[in-house]
Amino acid sequence: MNTRTVVCALAALLVVASAVYGQRRSAEPAIRQIDHVMIKADDPREVFAFFTETLGLPIAWPVEERGGVVSGGVGFGNVNVEAIRFPGQKRLPSRAQLTGFGFEPSSLRTCLDELQRRGVPYGPVRPLIVTDSRGAKQTLFTNVTLLGLSDTALPVDAGLHIFLSEYSPSYVDVAGRRTRIGRELVASGGGPLGVESMREVVVGTSDIETMRARWQQLLNPARAVQGVWQVGTGPAIRIVPATENRVEELVVRVTSIGRAKAFLRADGLLAEAAPDVALDPLRAYGIKIRFVE
Repeated sequence: MNTRTVVCALAALLVVASAVYGQRRSAEPAIRQIDHVMIKADDPREVFAFFTETLGLPIAWPVEERGGVVSGGVGFGNVNVEAIRFPGQKRLPSRAQLTGFGFEPSSLRTCLDELQRRGVPYGPVRPLIVTDSRGAKQTLFTNVTLLGLSDTALPVDAGLHIFLSEYSPSYVDVAGRRTRIGRELVASGGGPLGVESMREVVVGTSDIETMRARWQQLLNPARAVQGVWQVGTGPAIRIVPATENRVEELVVRVTSIGRAKAFLRADGLLAEAAPDVALDPLRAYGIKIRFVE
């Protein structure tokens, strides 16, 4: 075999290897799952107490103020729900609003590289840095807005805000926290509702075709089944037509729909006119939560 033949063969192998590598990269998900759903609230402590005391859900993290942001989280097993207030936040019509959710990336840097390769637009990296009692600075977590899916770059004025959220390992053990919450849910029988996990986050859009394509670009290689993407072991994402882009409702899986209905009715929390078993939004700060088995 002459030198030219060898060179040509090597070049062909490199082309094939490059194609295989590119296919493998494109088949890798950019994100693991939804980490937490965000509820903006006039009073996060009040909303937090509703979930933890009235509905009996585990505490993911207590209500605290960090960098001017007041936040507390509750656990639904496979995802957390955060009640939050930002500095300069405008008063909300129903005192709270389902605003969006944060994805857990396998690695923020790797994820951003992959999104850039896919042509998915995103905003600047926004670390939350605090100073401890010794004067040392620590990054607690880093967020990045997904611009094509959000209506503003920052969450304070957003009607819909979708973002990446990576915690510093020295601040939060994400997998460990999720395991703890799962154990607490099992130990409590899911609280009075019998909560097992969150099945879906339902997102409304005024332009279903455009937004479906954008979500698919982000969530590849997962494929939508009747407008629903299953994202890792967290809640699925369902896209539905709506008058505006917003999170419409949360769909929560319970052990017994009869048990959940009985509890909600006894506490005056049941949406009596709804076709399904659901929280009365008037009793839940305008937040829509539906229950299924």
